[in-house]
Amino acid sequence: MPTTLLALTSLRPGGDGALHRYLEVVGPLMQTAGARLINRYEVKRTLSGKDLPEVVSIIEYPDAEAVRRVFDAAEYLALAPVREAAFQRYDICVLED
Repeated sequence: MPTTLLALTSLRPGGDGALHRYLEVVGPLMQTAGARLINRYEVKRTLSGKDLPEVVSIIEYPDAEAVRRVFDAAEYLALAPVREAAFQRYDICVLED
């Protein structure tokens, strides 16, 4: 059964190089796992709340095991300092079916 993730992200100022490195690693991991980007939205304006993300992305994986293969991969885990340099906000959650 497909598993849908919601990614709430904001880039860190000056983190363009780190973002490029992050995408170089994560893109192939996601592709191998069969993940696909359903949609990506830039937050246009805030109506309520604080510290909202700049971007909201919806990603679908074939199943929960495919999600684990990406997020438990040694290559992904090694990206922790790169993620920190690239993103000011990086929240990923699994949506309920």
